[in-house]
Amino acid sequence: MAVLMYANESVGVTNWCESLGRVIQTEGCMLFYCTAGWAVVLTNRQKMVFRKGDLLILTSDVYLFVSSVSACFSVHYVSLSEEIVKTAYYKVPSMFLWDYLHNVPILRLSSEQQILLSDWLRQTRWILGHIAGFNRATMLNNNVYNLFVAIDVELSDSADQMPAERKDQAWAITCRFWSLLTKYSARERAVEFYADALHITPDYLNKVCRRAYGVSPKALIDQQLLVEMKVFLSDTHLSVTEIAERLNFKDVSYMCRFFRRMTGVSPLEFRNGR
Repeated sequence: MAVLMYANESVGVTNWCESLGRVIQTEGCMLFYCTAGWAVVLTNRQKMVFRKGDLLILTSDVYLFVSSVSACFSVHYVSLSEEIVKTAYYKVPSMFLWDYLHNVPILRLSSEQQILLSDWLRQTRWILGHIAGFNRATMLNNNVYNLFVAIDVELSDSADQMPAERKDQAWAITCRFWSLLTKYSARERAVEFYADALHITPDYLNKVCRRAYGVSPKALIDQQLLVEMKVFLSDTHLSVTEIAERLNFKDVSYMCRFFRRMTGVSPLEFRNGR
């Protein structure tokens, strides 16, 4: 089956004629906002109608097959790379949000929400068209993060819509694990600390994380720590030494080695946009 990929960090308008009978996939995240007509799509084996006023969020764990479109169908899209969206993934700790979007990728927006999304699209289009380099990445990261926080807030009263089989013990553990990570990742690195706080064994936490995310809890701890470091480097004037102290590294050289291993660049190179 033919697969259609959109260029990263791109925006545009399409009628999906070129997408008929094809699978749309992304390694990062794509947002489709329908402004006219309707389309019939399959997402993770679910047949759904995507119509005017809807927002479709396509992440790397979801495929989208376009079955049919109406004559007047039109959709605005934003295609974002994994690098841009991963900060939002780790900074928004709501497991409910990500689980919900995996199961229900099409959101029915109210009139007010449509106005807010249109404003967000204009801002994103302006950033992509006028800003370059490090500042562009920083502004996109912030814009995407703000969008997902807003979606999480709007969905917070819809928790009862989550399929019951998804709200099992493992789902509850991952939610609590993310909550602990956002609170303690600056000073606690050990998987055992989080397992103890969750009243489970490290081995069980490892199994839960691998089932939910495909990686170990240590990898998630490191990713959250990396997000904290990037926030300090991007949004503050703290020196690298001061950041190492804030994040409880035993010395600055160890933090620099960790950052380079995770990103391929030094903290100062990241701060300078290299």
